[in-house]
Amino acid sequence: MTTPAWQTISTTFMKNDKPYGGGDSRINGNEVISLKVSDPVITFKPVNQRKDPEYAEPTEAWMSNTAETLNRNTVSFFRGTIDGGLKRSFLQSGQNAAWWYSKDWSTQYISTEWMDYKAPEPANRLSPQITKLWRSRDGGRNWTQLRWPEDQNIGQLLFLDSERGYAVGWGPRVWRTVNGGNTWKEIGVPLLATEPGNPRKTFNGVDLGSDGTLRVAYYLDAIGKTPAESVVDRLKWDSDAFEREVVLPDQVIAYLQSEQVEPDARYSVYALSRLGLPRDFINHPEDNGHRTGAISTWPNQKQPAVEQKHTFDERLMLDGFSVGRRGVLLVYATDATGNGAPRDFTLVSRDYGKSWDETDDGITQGVYFDPATNTQYGLYGYTLKKRSW
Repeated sequence: MTTPAWQTISTTFMKNDKPYGGGDSRINGNEVISLKVSDPVITFKPVNQRKDPEYAEPTEAWMSNTAETLNRNTVSFFRGTIDGGLKRSFLQSGQNAAWWYSKDWSTQYISTEWMDYKAPEPANRLSPQITKLWRSRDGGRNWTQLRWPEDQNIGQLLFLDSERGYAVGWGPRVWRTVNGGNTWKEIGVPLLATEPGNPRKTFNGVDLGSDGTLRVAYYLDAIGKTPAESVVDRLKWDSDAFEREVVLPDQVIAYLQSEQVEPDARYSVYALSRLGLPRDFINHPEDNGHRTGAISTWPNQKQPAVEQKHTFDERLMLDGFSVGRRGVLLVYATDATGNGAPRDFTLVSRDYGKSWDETDDGITQGVYFDPATNTQYGLYGYTLKKRSW
């Protein structure tokens, strides 16, 4: 397999926005949209104003307080061009965010999550968080806040189009909308996916297929003669009840993703897993959580058969997963076994997971993979590069 060369398309990508960072960017030709969660800007006194000239001293007292700086984190939405710069049109307080955008970028949804890190920790150790939901109908220029219960977290937003979609959050919980987020209906999740006493549990993986099928993955410990396993349940768009799709024994699903095809076309679902038991912080503090990765797949049909396509080198730690067109699969991994800084790798298959090739990408800040064109974007400092598989 020949590795395509990186092509530099900008050396000043989002350079003017402080603090530094490209955010979660999407690129279409010269056009860019980006969702960015930022720390506040920290400034320092000149040397002649410091108590000790040998040590940097923040300009204001709050800049030395971690709780204060976390409380000042912000969520921003930018839109513009690679060569002309990006303009911010959305700014809200928040330490976390989720978003969705339509294919033509005319509609965007953003959920923001803010937590008061200065407030005393409650007895149940579950500090209150405030979630807000926003929508733009004009490509991100203007925003409307939608009605949403502030105490209900949104970890993912997945839509079929600008009107129909899902919000998935802690619990885990699932909500569906058919009118652009104006109203939401909660859908009961599989009982085994929940955990008494853990109201902030999440699914291990979530995916919305092109046909409107929502899939959720969760892990079950061994009980009696039933071995430990990961379960994937599916919810058809016209149904209010999940049903079992597949079971993957002795592994923990980390990422779940399907091919993006026409609504009536057949497609494959892929699961990227870590083999073995999940990390146990309490009983095995020496466990660093590193597990060998594997990828499995099955078709979107009744009673599908699962095929484990590949097991990755045990030195690699799985960081992400993308499914492209015409059999292209990308797995993002880190190798921290050598001397010096960890190295970022892109593991690529162009035959639906049968064979794989490793590409050492050094140290990147990510950006994203465009499945419609099989184009991967990478950010190195202010330098934005792309390559097509």
